Amino acid sequence: MAKPAIKKWVLSPHAAIRMMERGVSVDEIHQLIESPDLLLAQGPKWVFAKSFARRSDNLVAAILLERKDKDLWIVITVMINFQQKVK
Repeated sequence: MAKPAIKKWVLSPHAAIRMMERGVSVDEIHQLIESPDLLLAQGPKWVFAKSFARRSDNLVAAILLERKDKDLWIVITVMINFQQKVK
């Protein structure tokens, strides 16, 4: 699956709150968008996830949604301990 070209992204208020609660930095979000370890397309939403050596809480994941009319991606939520469901 090809990674979407993301030039601009912003945090939703919900994502900013989740980042603060979970100790996730803006730099970590930038890194996982730039070079995800796991990428899943779920309809119009995309899951980007990455493992960070300095974190012990498994994969950090962000759900992004594209605003095509604005050429902008919105980080709608941030998770830790992310696990992909196996079908």
